[in-house]
Amino acid sequence: MDLDIIHVQHPLTSIYTSEAEPCVLALGFFDGVHLGHQELINLAKRIAIQQDLKLAVMTFFPHPKQIIGNDQTPHTYITPLEQKAKIMQDLGVETLIVVNFDSAFAHLSPSGFIEDYLCGFNCKHAVAGFDFRYGHKGEGNMETLKIEGKRFFEVTEMNKFEIDHEKVSSTMLRNLIADGRFADIPSYLGTYFESQGTINFKDNQHVLVTLSETFPSPPPGVYLIEIQNEGNPYEGIAYQTMDESIQENWHLQFNDSFPLEGKKIHIKWKSESKMNLNQLTDKRARSISKVHAY
Repeated sequence: MDLDIIHVQHPLTSIYTSEAEPCVLALGFFDGVHLGHQELINLAKRIAIQQDLKLAVMTFFPHPKQIIGNDQTPHTYITPLEQKAKIMQDLGVETLIVVNFDSAFAHLSPSGFIEDYLCGFNCKHAVAGFDFRYGHKGEGNMETLKIEGKRFFEVTEMNKFEIDHEKVSSTMLRNLIADGRFADIPSYLGTYFESQGTINFKDNQHVLVTLSETFPSPPPGVYLIEIQNEGNPYEGIAYQTMDESIQENWHLQFNDSFPLEGKKIHIKWKSESKMNLNQLTDKRARSISKVHAY
């Protein structure tokens, strides 16, 4: 099933909403689309099936912190929009509504958000997490959504999603990435963390890449990774020295020599390696057969 992606800008016009079909609408930013997000979307999906409604998701871009926060540092994304949309499609979402989060939208009142956006997209049942906030300064919450929205649609609130008594969140995943704890990530994300890079140099089994600044950056170190090339997986080592960390240059080393097509590369970060940088100074010694994941 194809995913219909609708990009909208505030103020919303009827060109976007005139053909909106009745739907169950899951609300959130969904960075990472981790297991908690997936549980929420699957909950919305079950309701959509029971009530014979379309399944839609409303998300926002860029991250609200880019607009309303004091931090001017460009925000990174565990799953950029294109990657997020692919996961949504795999989960069975039929319509993905991407709201451009700008200053005008940030000043929209909570009631304005309900009437313009939820009612505008023909929401019959809204589903969101217990901590979902909306409207100017985040004044709207799940309680106000239930009270103000009851004239128009039903509301289902999902409780905190925990694994081993710990809340699963995008912040948790960011902390794991920042600590290089990639082996722990699938327990919460459902898969390995994946980022993208640009190939700067290729020589047999050695590849030099610059990581995209769109994604959170791993700390300098040595890691077991996996890439896909022409549909085949290849495991290797990624490493970075401290003096290269400013340029975001990473060395990828593989046991096998194979042709890499194009300039872009997708990297799955699987675990930290017990191998240290000193063992990688001799090019002939760089072999993943010596890598043992934690």
